[in-house]
Amino acid sequence: MTTSPVNIYILGYPNALASAKYGVQDLFTIANYQSEQELFTCQPLTAAIDANTGDKNIVFIPPCLARELPSFSDPDTLSLLKAWHHSGAILVAACAGVFWLANANLLKGKQVTTHWLLCDDLRQQYPLIKEVTKSEMVIDQGNIVTAAGLYAFQDLTLHLIARYAGFELAKRVANFSLLDFKGRLQAYYQRFYPCLTHDDHLIIKAQEFCSAQTYSNISVVHLAEYCNLSQRTLLRRFQSATGFSPKQYLIQLRVEKAKQLMELENMSIDEIGYKLGYSDTSNFIKTFKKVAGITPADFRRRQHEV
Repeated sequence: MTTSPVNIYILGYPNALASAKYGVQDLFTIANYQSEQELFTCQPLTAAIDANTGDKNIVFIPPCLARELPSFSDPDTLSLLKAWHHSGAILVAACAGVFWLANANLLKGKQVTTHWLLCDDLRQQYPLIKEVTKSEMVIDQGNIVTAAGLYAFQDLTLHLIARYAGFELAKRVANFSLLDFKGRLQAYYQRFYPCLTHDDHLIIKAQEFCSAQTYSNISVVHLAEYCNLSQRTLLRRFQSATGFSPKQYLIQLRVEKAKQLMELENMSIDEIGYKLGYSDTSNFIKTFKKVAGITPADFRRRQHEV
């Protein structure tokens, strides 16, 4: 499919995941090895390299490992990314690396993804992004390609090999490297971890009560009485502390509990839904899919495959 090599330029920056920077190079090297020709070249991206015109240039932005999300605001790096984008290069980013593209104002009107823990932050901070998708592992928008978690660079690289050199070669690379090339979804790994680090102790009390009553139908009235707050005050403080309304929070808890039951218990989907307070299984399935991005059956099937 390709005649001249595709050039991959890898951005280095503080806390960039070393295994991603070198792992990308290794996978493209394996692609060359499997095809017995130089289809891809890899080198670090520096300001000394002029932005070359053409769509056979790829700038890869690796994920980062840091306790707090960096600002990704270095003006020289942002100018460099803009110059390569303007030249026609394909810009690809994984996990938190997607925030570099957002800060460079390159995601306006785009559908993108990042790690599911960061999706809400990306959506809120950059409202001009068309859609931030939690369920997908890789989103290809032509000149912008984004991927989910820290090691989604593997899925991203296989996707690029398939895009430029064909599906068969990408599958051979995956088989040779013992990687999954089934089009896995981020939704399989997404979990709900309630935030309990805020300073509103009454809302923490409300959250603990909700967690203890996952199998019961708790009303806002009941929860407000338990916390000795008015309903309006409860709703305001709960939303501020957790990012969810009490109703949305309870739904998140129930979907997470359903996932745990599917992993640990030999119960049918009907039984799990009923146990969590859904008398109508179709309503449970609909709610689960809306929150998780996949059906309960798809989630269970994946757990049995791994």
